[in-house]
Amino acid sequence: MELHFLTDLLVVFALGGVVVYGLRQVRIPAIVGLLLAGATIGPHGLSLVSDTHRVEVLTEIGVVILLFTIGFEFLFS
Repeated sequence: MELHFLTDLLVVFALGGVVVYGLRQVRIPAIVGLLLAGATIGPHGLSLVSDTHRVEVLTEIGVVILLFTIGFEFLFS
């Protein structure tokens, strides 16, 4: 079970990074790339991550990472 989760996490991060990097070259925002990568990876796309419970867990991890990076954008005064 744990190996499948780590494999899915690696697939999500790898494809997300590739898509974001590719779209930055044509000056498209990163959030669009992450949405496209998520739609492609999910159970209704290429089904690289087919278990819906794991998709929900990966989504929660993505939201935590998003909030973490937004927190770095604010300056401490």
